[in-house]
Amino acid sequence: MKKTLLSLAILLLGLGAAKAENIVEDWSTKSWGPDKQSTTVSTATSPSTGIEYTFYNTKTTGGYAFLKGNATTGGYISFSLPIECSEIQLKTSSACSEATGNTISLYAGEKEVVKNYAVNSRGTEYKITIPEGYRSAGTVYKILANGSKNPQFVSTTYVEATTNPTMSIAQAEIGFATPLNATQEQTVSGTVENTTENISVSVDNSNFSLASTSITAAELSEGIVVTYTGKAAGKETATLKFEVAGLTQTVALSAITVANEGTEANPLTVADVLALQNLNAGPFYVTGIIGDKTAANAKEGMVTEATKNEATNIILKDSEGNMIGVQVSGETRTILNIVDNPSNAGQTVIVKGNLENYFGAPGVKNTEYVSGLPTNGIADIVADENAPVEYFNLQGIRVENPENGLYIRRQGNKVTKVIVK
Repeated sequence: MKKTLLSLAILLLGLGAAKAENIVEDWSTKSWGPDKQSTTVSTATSPSTGIEYTFYNTKTTGGYAFLKGNATTGGYISFSLPIECSEIQLKTSSACSEATGNTISLYAGEKEVVKNYAVNSRGTEYKITIPEGYRSAGTVYKILANGSKNPQFVSTTYVEATTNPTMSIAQAEIGFATPLNATQEQTVSGTVENTTENISVSVDNSNFSLASTSITAAELSEGIVVTYTGKAAGKETATLKFEVAGLTQTVALSAITVANEGTEANPLTVADVLALQNLNAGPFYVTGIIGDKTAANAKEGMVTEATKNEATNIILKDSEGNMIGVQVSGETRTILNIVDNPSNAGQTVIVKGNLENYFGAPGVKNTEYVSGLPTNGIADIVADENAPVEYFNLQGIRVENPENGLYIRRQGNKVTKVIVK
């Protein structure tokens, strides 16, 4: 489940506290910055905030600031602020990369103060706390794209530091998804400043549990674990509440539990995998009917069928027309792929793997074949895969260490001619 859009500006929640003078840079309507990525450094001044930005491999057209990822020299935006800044909020675009490697680092001067911070959920506001000692007005900050992914932001909000008690929770909404009778843990983090009181934590649904209901600011910063147990199939919600020094923050919790357990005796169905939406990786056991086509890019949240079959994946279907892509490799590919084993199509099998995005939709990766295919032939395939390799010259004489030339290669019952170079 995607997180809901958050507010563009933070209000101090303390009773009687004054509103911080936050600065909001709205990139969604700005075209004053670079219109294309370039490895030539450029500068431009925002007409609305007066902040001068330095750009490298970044563009600000298209409704967002687009930082070009690169394994060695990622794109960045650099700037200084006229306020003492305690937090930078980054709201992602509706098209940003959802890959786990879509991360940024925050620098204050030459110091990397936040490293590999994931910004891989669309339409989400991420709250990055600036460590004390790096908040002074005039500090030069740099937001750098890590790896090969491309962070995209529609706005950045710079939150002014204050001496009043403040509390900020990094997540506004968290989604859980489990098979029946399974549990899932999610971590919630945040910051509390200018108070020494412990933070009271509560949740209003007994299927969600907490390790402690009273935590310190340091524990909140490190992250506390919320555990959900899927006791009955269906959907449910809860509110996670944090209270300290007269301040209150809430996180909306939602969960879906499917009707099957994801075990070998009670595997997930294709429909279950689609319903779980990769929110719980597993690994789990999954059952379905092998299709006569392999997977292609998703449409409307489900894989489509490829025009040319590949040995690298199969499709599992159900009787309702639902489909998921299943990645196959190694011994599992040898057994399951329909290019070499066309008779597999139509067979109901059980596999085990991680529920991950595949071809742009829920699917299964790191797959192991479990059961379902007729036993004839499978033992022979596995035996051949595990059998020692022998080489013979064209006269049929065994060669221990073949050198340049044409040889006969035998592994189990499989014999081929190979050229050794």
